[in-house]
Amino acid sequence: MIWSDAIQSYRKHHPTKTDWKVILFIYITWIHAINWWIIMIWLKYFNILTIPLIIIDVFPGQMLNSFLGFAIEFALPLGVVNYLLVFYKNRYNKIIIKYNNIKIRYAPIYSIIVACVALFSAFLYGILS
Repeated sequence: MIWSDAIQSYRKHHPTKTDWKVILFIYITWIHAINWWIIMIWLKYFNILTIPLIIIDVFPGQMLNSFLGFAIEFALPLGVVNYLLVFYKNRYNKIIIKYNNIKIRYAPIYSIIVACVALFSAFLYGILS
């Protein structure tokens, strides 16, 4: 329903844009990556599962290297899954038909909740550890 809401809403508000697939793919994949990071940080905090972050030393500076490591570890796998489940062979058409009459705006609600929980988790994890 999140994908259907995002696609229908974007196409409704930006009918002349032809690059909607790329924009929505990056946007929702990134939100899913942040959500996956939230799950992994809490699993790490409670000593259930600890997966070391990928360390990349390509750029001069820690911030770009950390961003690239995050993108490879969290966004890349989810990007592949999103592509295969939504965009491969235009499967989004079936999703739109199946979830056509959506009354609630799921995509912005999901995005805001994930962003707030990520911010809260980062602060709390920093304080507790």
